Amino acid sequence: MHRLAADRDPGCLLDTDGAFLFVNDAWERFALTNGGGSRCTASALIGTRMLDHVTGDAPRRMLRQLLERALRAHVTQTSECNGPDVARLVAAQLEPVTTGGGAPVGIAVVYRVVRERPIGDVYPLEDATSRSWRGPAGLEQCSTCRRTRRPDVPDEWDLVPGLVAAPPRDTQFGCCPRCLALHHGETAAEATRASSRDA
Repeated sequence: MHRLAADRDPGCLLDTDGAFLFVNDAWERFALTNGGGSRCTASALIGTRMLDHVTGDAPRRMLRQLLERALRAHVTQTSECNGPDVARLVAAQLEPVTTGGGAPVGIAVVYRVVRERPIGDVYPLEDATSRSWRGPAGLEQCSTCRRTRRPDVPDEWDLVPGLVAAPPRDTQFGCCPRCLALHHGETAAEATRASSRDA
């Protein structure tokens, strides 16, 4: 925890069930400047499981599989973590926290920026007032690229900076098909295999 507290990159400590035990100051600052708001700060997260903040069966299976792997060995997962004006590629570094005897007691997670570019250089941008983004289930946003699903054309996802900066309170966060394939392919395939074995 002391190492995470001193880290300049956003980091957190999870227990073996994936519940938040600690988030550092860098995590708090990043949450407040990247559209996460108070729902992503220590007061809202501590005691809740990381899985509780992810919607959709496939993304939840994928995260569960990633956390299980991280209890056994160091894992690096590279993906997008975009803001309203910045397209970011980040490497999430997950490593087991163990007792002196080697038994896992938790997972340390640190997010390091690999690349940043202006968001308009990566995605065409949509104005939040150009259409209604709320479908029958509310507003759906990819937690990775932060694009929002079009309710009238469910296969289409758009980058709406206004909805990234201030997503409505009832926004459902999941993972769009593009990010599942591009950034989480190996983990998604592993989760699918595990799901097939369970069936």
